[in-house]
Amino acid sequence: MRINNRSRDQTFENYIQNIAINVKSNFQWATVSASIFCPLILAIGLFSSYDTLNLTFAQIEITTDEKITPPIFNETENQGAQPGLDILYSVLNKDTIVGEVLNNFSYPIELVRVTATAYDKDGVIVATGDKYVNDYLLQPGTRSGFDIFLDETLPSKSKYILTSSFQKSDDIKPEALQLGVGENSKTSNSFRVLGEVVNQGNNDANAVKVSAIFYDEQHKVIDTDYVYTNPDIISPNKKAPFEFSFRVDNPEIIKYMAFNVQSDEYSLLTKNRQNVTNS
Repeated sequence: MRINNRSRDQTFENYIQNIAINVKSNFQWATVSASIFCPLILAIGLFSSYDTLNLTFAQIEITTDEKITPPIFNETENQGAQPGLDILYSVLNKDTIVGEVLNNFSYPIELVRVTATAYDKDGVIVATGDKYVNDYLLQPGTRSGFDIFLDETLPSKSKYILTSSFQKSDDIKPEALQLGVGENSKTSNSFRVLGEVVNQGNNDANAVKVSAIFYDEQHKVIDTDYVYTNPDIISPNKKAPFEFSFRVDNPEIIKYMAFNVQSDEYSLLTKNRQNVTNS
């Protein structure tokens, strides 16, 4: 049977209309579904961890008027939480978020990066920033500090989300760097501490980097920083000094300091891999 052009056009037009109706219906259903499920997915995502290939993400959300302290995380761990990268503490100081992370894995991790996204009370994004933690390689049980500079001071009642990413590391660094810390000095608005690193390895230690976390009496982070020894290449059985010096409104509140040192070849020589000392 032969179909004339008009019948064929009418049939095609009906086919297109059916597709449009189906698309419109599916789009309406998808819009309703998204409005129901997206907030749920977002809420779950804020407190979930993801393991994609060799890259891991974890995040927490707090208000800028709150301070998350270690007991909150200890309580979660007691409830059987899996080991991982913990953000032990963070706080917003004017336009900078400072804090520390802890490697709770049984293996070393590297390229640990913390990203901050800030929102006002209405949920509108107002600032963002990111920073690698001060240590390139984190051995199991090792902490590292971070400080993320934001473009502006956040509005009152705003929130920020911290997202961490890292990779599992196969880098094995023998313990060969001995760290010594001298006396510190405090003025009305500054803090200064000196130290030195001895290379007890058999080869040169290149790019010797010392990181530090400064705490108050409650072991809350006041500031974090890192410096390189001078010179930053230390021959076997030789030593090189380092210095931390920074401005702080009230240096008397600094009561504890934690130090770590690494080079391209070696790590800190200590059973705990990290020195903690009173200031």
